[in-house]
Amino acid sequence: MSESTSSPTEGMFNKLKGKAKQMVGSVTGNDVLKTEGKLQEQTSDAAEQARKAEVRADHEQAEAEVDAALAENAIESQRLQTEQAAAARQAQVESEAERTEQQLEQQIAQREQAVEQQANREQVAASHEQVAAAQDRAKAEADAARIENLAEQAKAEAAELKDPDQGR
Repeated sequence: MSESTSSPTEGMFNKLKGKAKQMVGSVTGNDVLKTEGKLQEQTSDAAEQARKAEVRADHEQAEAEVDAALAENAIESQRLQTEQAAAARQAQVESEAERTEQQLEQQIAQREQAVEQQANREQVAASHEQVAAAQDRAKAEADAARIENLAEQAKAEAAELKDPDQGR
């Protein structure tokens, strides 16, 4: 609140002084004193209204600041949740990719061992298995690339949620 506005007590005192001047002016027939009293009373009323308006404005300002802080906290909470979800999804994607890669490596190792143990007469069959393994690996690598692409998209979405103005 501004220091220029009068206190409620001072306002009431000035209003009473104004009324007293009006009464003295009326009794004595002094129109100047009567008018001065009326002006002093009106000034006191205006100062009181201004003080009340300032209190309301301060209250509304405080409410607006609280609302803004709440909104900012909600946005930050949403951003953090999005980041956590993106990080969890990234970890899941990486884990799945690692597991797939390990499985592929195990499958390839098993197939290579089987190929080594086969005799020359099974060489044609072994070639077919190697082709199938290569196709499986290519498919798995394509799947891994797709999963990594999804992870990058999730990162981009998280970055956009973190700073929506950056994409514009």
